[in-house]
Amino acid sequence: MYVTIRSYDNYINANMTLAMLKEGGIDCYIRDEHTITIDPLLSPALGGMKLMVHENDLKDALSILDHSDQLYLQSVACPVCQQKSLQQIREIEESRDWWQRLKNVLINGQENRQKSYYRCYSCGTKFDEI
Repeated sequence: MYVTIRSYDNYINANMTLAMLKEGGIDCYIRDEHTITIDPLLSPALGGMKLMVHENDLKDALSILDHSDQLYLQSVACPVCQQKSLQQIREIEESRDWWQRLKNVLINGQENRQKSYYRCYSCGTKFDEI
């Protein structure tokens, strides 16, 4: 069985991540890539292009992605203090009831919503995007 580990609006980023995981020996594919590439307006309705990983490879895939994210963040300077000390914070918002879970599945492709932002260790500034 395959599970979704990330969702993308951009097929280039999705395929770069897919190639990185396949290079690491992970069994994975991108769901809804062709549909969204042909009609990008369907992306919100389908929840984006979903990076699917076999459940047996989930732990290894998450480890590879986390390591890659950390290497990237170490190379990016904070726009405010110019220090290379950014950290990504991920918060998962649990669904309150089955209506909320259904809505999240239809919009995001997942039962729970995930919020992500960045924080600089040096100056404490928070960013939605870097």
